[in-house]
Amino acid sequence: MNITGGGAVAAVATLLVAALLSAGCTAAGPAGSATPKGRGATPSASADGSSSTQPPLTSRRLDAAELLTAALPDGETAPAGSSEKKVYERQPKAAAKTVGDPACVPVVDRYGDGPRPTTVIQTFASRENLEWNGTTVLTAHSEPASAAAEFSRLRQALPDCRDYRTPGAAGGTRTVLAPVGAPAHGDEAVAFTLTSWTDVSDINPDVKEVRTIRKVTVVRIGSVIAEFELAPSPSAETMEFPAELMARQVQRLRELR
Repeated sequence: MNITGGGAVAAVATLLVAALLSAGCTAAGPAGSATPKGRGATPSASADGSSSTQPPLTSRRLDAAELLTAALPDGETAPAGSSEKKVYERQPKAAAKTVGDPACVPVVDRYGDGPRPTTVIQTFASRENLEWNGTTVLTAHSEPASAAAEFSRLRQALPDCRDYRTPGAAGGTRTVLAPVGAPAHGDEAVAFTLTSWTDVSDINPDVKEVRTIRKVTVVRIGSVIAEFELAPSPSAETMEFPAELMARQVQRLRELR
């Protein structure tokens, strides 16, 4: 198989999305068949600019059906165009990933080999740009304190996690982390970029490695942690998750009682 340029980026993107989907809990299938987952930290002092009259943030564990309902409905996915949702049921234990730098474990493998919370992954696609896609990961914790503790682990890891390696075909992937400013959403939010160099010499000996960039925004809304990112891209200019989609998703989680 001969891959160069954009094809190599697409191949890497496919591998990374597949890893994300396989790292969580057992999937219950698409939404239609599911049985109802420091430095650079920017706490949101204004909680989306809301007033005290708005509903409280999510204060309890959501079950799979509630978390699925909280995801954006198909009528609210513009400008993405369409989406697919999958439910990953809670698991008591899952295999931990291999990460070169232990300081990066909270970034790369949020739940290690411990219990995997119920998760809904919503993947967005564009009708106009077939190479564009984004992902929202919603993870239900037992209570706000549990979600806050998990969020704190991530926030504290950001200053210490500089770069790490993950195994893979050929030479694997080297990734450099850089915290960036986060939007004022939810109870607290952080954002960071992950610039990766993946060895693809096993696919095409003429291309030693492919560089891709991911921007990840993580927001805590009460007992739920929401992650937003686009598919890996060769350009930082294309890494902004649509602000309107992010704001609508946070608001839907806020409105759950």
